[in-house]
Amino acid sequence: MPKRFQHACRFLRQNEKTAGCFAAIEGHTQLLREIQAVLPPPLDEHCLYASLDTGVLTLLTDSPVWSSRLRFFTPELEHHLTPRHGPIVTCRIRVRPGASISSSKASNNKLSATTVQHLMDAAAGTEDARLAAALRRLAKTGTRNR
Repeated sequence: MPKRFQHACRFLRQNEKTAGCFAAIEGHTQLLREIQAVLPPPLDEHCLYASLDTGVLTLLTDSPVWSSRLRFFTPELEHHLTPRHGPIVTCRIRVRPGASISSSKASNNKLSATTVQHLMDAAAGTEDARLAAALRRLAKTGTRNR
């Protein structure tokens, strides 16, 4: 924990109104770390939140693609978590687009000059005006990110 937040966290733990919430947040954070340790990269980075309440494991991810991959790992997660947290009855996976912790990774995607040229060539070779315009916009965006 960063030093600048230690005083605030100490205050929150001592305050009777916020101590329970702070403990719950710490519990969810610890559970998330356990789950991320089981998941392979890069799936571990896309599991953003976890809670376990009366046998219902809830996971939050930032894309439907990652939710599908998380579903394949639920038996392994249940096997790993059951000894410490009790039986897991069901696993719910929720998607919240844009919830990614590190959105800077998405903005760093760059298209190579070859890819930009392929997009421009595809735009020139297609008869569908809307598709051609979309391909040119994509190539233009890829040029700006370089």
